[in-house]
Amino acid sequence: MLESAERLIRRQGPDVSLEAIAAEAGVTKPIVYHHVGGKDAVVQGLARRLNERHAEASRRALEGVENPHAAIRAFVEAQLEQIEADRNLYRYVTGAGTGSAGSGVLTSADQSAAGLAELLADLRRRSRSGSGGAGGGGGAAALPWAYGIIGMLHFVALWWLRDADRSRAELAEQLTDLLWAGLRGEGRRRARG
Repeated sequence: MLESAERLIRRQGPDVSLEAIAAEAGVTKPIVYHHVGGKDAVVQGLARRLNERHAEASRRALEGVENPHAAIRAFVEAQLEQIEADRNLYRYVTGAGTGSAGSGVLTSADQSAAGLAELLADLRRRSRSGSGGAGGGGGAAALPWAYGIIGMLHFVALWWLRDADRSRAELAEQLTDLLWAGLRGEGRRRARG
């Protein structure tokens, strides 16, 4: 069912109906409700599959990267590459939830935040130890930062997919600059200074 949904969404765009997905899978809409649970269940299943691909792309991008700034850059680039490669599915998953407002977006964020929070806490520790203790905040900030980064990437990606006024590499560098200042604690030092 999910493979059929992905195939149809990639071909026709993010506004496909549950009836069209059922037809693509060769079943009726009542069968989808009985075995899958409706559109929200399809969105959640597709979000899981999409997030697994994003996580794997991030793991590959971060292999052997020791420099914290380069790691942030590699992560951002890998995420943007995945979003660009599967734009219709990304739009479907992040905007098609029929339950509470934004359920698809939050499902996607929840599935990504824990792993990203661990990465951020580790990068923060490495950054402080490599720069004489730069910044503060420690691991407590990692989870809110993870959700913030995921949210930032979501809305920037939607804007970028619509307007496409710069390359992926240029956009990744601009977002990395923003994230790197926060990770190192430069904004906090400036505010105190």
